[in-house]
This record gives sequence, C-alpha cells and structure tokens, in this order.
Amino acid sequence: MFRSWESADKSIRKNMLKPGIFVKKPTECSVCIIVVEKINVTGTCEENLKEKYHSTILVGESKKTVVIGEASSEIDRKVERAICMMNINETSLVTIVMPVQSDVDESIKIQFEITLSLCNRHKPVWEWTPEEKYEVALRYKERGMELFNCSRVTDAFHKFSRACKLLITLEPITDLELDKQLEYNINDLRLALYNNMAICHLKQKNYQHVLTLCTKVLDKDGNNVKALYRRGMAYGNMGDNEKAVADLKAVLILESSNHLAKEQFNLYNTKLQESIQRNKDMVRRMFKT
Repeated sequence: MFRSWESADKSIRKNMLKPGIFVKKPTECSVCIIVVEKINVTGTCEENLKEKYHSTILVGESKKTVVIGEASSEIDRKVERAICMMNINETSLVTIVMPVQSDVDESIKIQFEITLSLCNRHKPVWEWTPEEKYEVALRYKERGMELFNCSRVTDAFHKFSRACKLLITLEPITDLELDKQLEYNINDLRLALYNNMAICHLKQKNYQHVLTLCTKVLDKDGNNVKALYRRGMAYGNMGDNEKAVADLKAVLILESSNHLAKEQFNLYNTKLQESIQRNKDMVRRMFKT
C-alpha cells in the first residue's frame, strides 16, 4: 500500500496518516463524504480560499459531501484528485501548491488533513450509457456557462473541457446506432462545447487554440456564426487580416445586422487595404525608373 502520492506536476501531495479499507477508488460522479480539518494556508489568508480562489470544499463546515467531477475551482479540482487516490476511512495530510499568477504574487501552499468517511462509488465512465454521458456533459456545460458569466474564464473552460472529454468517448458516434434525436443532441452539444472553449481561449489570447476549435465546428457546420466570428477575431489578433476579413465577411452575409462583426470587419478590412497599398507602393518604388 502506497503511503504517499504526488501528482505529475507536483502541485498535489498526499501523505497517508491513517490507512483505510482497501477498496476501488472514487470515480467520476461518485458521492463522497469527507471531513477536512487543520487547514493551514501560507502565501495568502484563509478567507481568500473562498473570496479569491472560490473553494467550497475548504471553507465552512468540516464535514462535506463532494461529488467527483463537480468541482468549480482550481483548488477544489486538486482536492478531488487527492480524494480519488484515497480509501474508505483513510486519513491523509494533503498539500496543495497553487501556481504563481504574477511576478508580485507569492506561491500559495495549503495543507489540511482529510478523511474519506464514505464513498458511494459510481460505475466507471466506460460503463455509462450514451444517455448518461450526454446528461452529465450537459450539466457540466451549463455550470460552465454560469462560471463564464461570472468572468471565471479558466474555471468555465475546465467544465467545458470535462464535458467534451465525456462526449469524445462516444466516437465514432455513427457506430452506436443511437436514437436520432439523441445523436443530434450529442453532436449539437459537442459543437457548442468547442465554441465555448474557443471563446475562453480567445479571452486568454490563446489564438492558435481558437483557430483549431472553431475550424472543428466549421468542418461540421460551415455557417456557424459564432465560430466564424471567433476564428476571424483570432486571425485578426494574429495579424492575418486577409483571413480575418474573410471570416467576418461570412458572418455579415449570414447576419447583416451583426453590428459587432461589422465593426471588426471594418477594422481589419482597413488594415488589409492599408497593407495592400503599402505593398503596391513598395513594388512601384522597386521598379521606378
């Protein structure tokens, strides 16, 4: 029995204090009752665990019910990972190190003792039906939208990504011979998740990821306005004004009253025309006699 465990990125470490009953570990959607005690925080104040880092597991009452996969903050996602390495009745000392967010921030370390009192273990993901995967993915997507609307872009992205990973396990979907409505719903949700992940990447200036995700959407739905607009914005921010103009023009053909797209089209089209004119002037100077 391993008395310690550390995540690959070394941000989570679990040291067993009291062994439990050896059982299969918690899986996605398992309902766990835990007791968290002796929380010690360095690099920030304990109040910030809720206010700044949005933890719900490490604040309030020591006894908590946790559903694996439902975590909505980075700290709680790390706590869930530690729980998934525990046995029933095990008590461990968990250390979480949060990444430094800027040059002025200190590294933050959180230590606490945690006991896994009970686990109503859910069946492993590969045993879920397509309906179950769709329903859980839809729930994650809706939670992601709530987080996005609260400007918690990173946390929203994690929910969208987790939902998408569930749906990817259904590929190739045509081989499953599903009810047509369910197949349509799954495909529609997957495209929505790609689009949602794309807007998260756009806000974080990860433009190459935006291109990849939006192109996946457009390969299935060439008239998807959101994907066209977001890809156009990514191209524009990467300096490819020609492709930005092409995507934004396509948006305006589909939605002529889209004022935001028109504004961005005018911006990048002006840059494109200026670039074309500069090239013409350069060629004219080169061949001037």
